[in-house]
Amino acid sequence: MPRPGNGTQPAGACRNGHDTSVPARTRGAGAAEGGVQLLRTVTYLQDVSPLSIAAVANRARWRSIPPRQVIFREGDPCRDLHVLVEGRVECYRSSVEGREQIMIVFDRPGDTFCISSAFATGQNLVTARALTLTRLGVIDRGTFVDVAGRNPAMALQLVKTVSRDAARIMDLAESLALRTARARVARLLYEQAVAEGVRSGQGVELARERLREEEVAARVGTVRVHVSRSLRSLVRSGTIVLDRALIRIPDLAGLARAAQGHADRIGRERPLARAFLRPARPVTFVTDTGPTRA
Repeated sequence: MPRPGNGTQPAGACRNGHDTSVPARTRGAGAAEGGVQLLRTVTYLQDVSPLSIAAVANRARWRSIPPRQVIFREGDPCRDLHVLVEGRVECYRSSVEGREQIMIVFDRPGDTFCISSAFATGQNLVTARALTLTRLGVIDRGTFVDVAGRNPAMALQLVKTVSRDAARIMDLAESLALRTARARVARLLYEQAVAEGVRSGQGVELARERLREEEVAARVGTVRVHVSRSLRSLVRSGTIVLDRALIRIPDLAGLARAAQGHADRIGRERPLARAFLRPARPVTFVTDTGPTRA
């Protein structure tokens, strides 16, 4: 059972599950015009005619979501796609014990989520929660079906988007199964550094406020204490430098190596693994033709 976020109903939800945050036909011209500009930047709408984009924008419902508010819940019916205008949204799944695994964080204008849920399952595969004050364009599935039916290029781009999402989930599953917590933390820091790091001399800096230990733990599939240990380990190795406001990465290549979770590092951190990784001693077999070394 998904954990009930902050104890409130999902933003704009009513008892029958329909969105009530913004009436479908009460948008101002400014919102629609801004929506057109935003939608023109979305990858799968790049080859769509201006008239079709305007039609999508006019049928969108524009919503503002306060921080920590649940937008929709895992398992609920999914009838809409959500396009991020501004803010940050995390999508996660919950265990019966209430532990959360963050699947992805959307933070770029034009990011679209719920594509797989809307077109394949009809139910939300994850719970979505706003991390900051967030604005969204909510567009019903029928609008996308109508526009995609007249624009094969858009339909193809939607398929590619779903394929990328599936590849991301497979990558997450592989990481959880095969990498240590330290390697997963290092990988997250590396990806964030490449995506939004600020160059400082020969290194890169990240704002710690966007990588709180609780959020990092949920994103890499571990608990906060293991994130703390992993960060201290990366500091001791000289891979990162921490202060109150920043995570400094003096050498991105070194962080990338740490993200691979090499066997030699696993051996140093885990005595049992070290025992298995230790080279075997030569063994001498005595045969009737003389000693043979293996």
